[in-house]
Amino acid sequence: MKKSFYLTNDFLIKTKRTDIRMFSPENITDNYLNALKQKKIIGLTEARHQHWDKETVVQFIENANKLGESILFGVFLKVNNKPIGNIRLFNFHEIHRRAELSFLFYDTKEWGKGYATEALDAVIEYAFQKMKLHRIHADYYEVNSASAKVFEKLGFQNEGIYRDHFWLSNRYVDSVRVGKINSSSK
Repeated sequence: MKKSFYLTNDFLIKTKRTDIRMFSPENITDNYLNALKQKKIIGLTEARHQHWDKETVVQFIENANKLGESILFGVFLKVNNKPIGNIRLFNFHEIHRRAELSFLFYDTKEWGKGYATEALDAVIEYAFQKMKLHRIHADYYEVNSASAKVFEKLGFQNEGIYRDHFWLSNRYVDSVRVGKINSSSK
């Protein structure tokens, strides 16, 4: 087990408007389950290939919270404790001090309010400062302009293109690789 990539269940990051903690099966809501069936929400993610019901969501959460391998964070509004999204750090590499990042903000009523950027910024800062990661990287569908905008705001750099990487709507689309380096770890 990679002890440096382990969090306890009482883990909490506080931002101005959100609380970020480990996401668990107890956090599954009807809104979450319904969102995982909507093309508008998962259509530009690999989650679109899965049939989502409570059982498969519980299994995903358990697999996404493997000690030393993957952490699934839930993002909750401070004002009412409403879950609005998930952030996942995974594919940790202890020697190279890097991890991969993915996110899904599924409450469409909260889109466009900056919650994704605020929460991701806090998780990235935690990963760099407390977990001592040197690098975080991610991929997104080239047609996902919302993800492109978030990564740009967070200071991620475009690192490359995987040409014709995803089959989407009867055509291939590129995958954009982005990364961010922890400037204090050099």
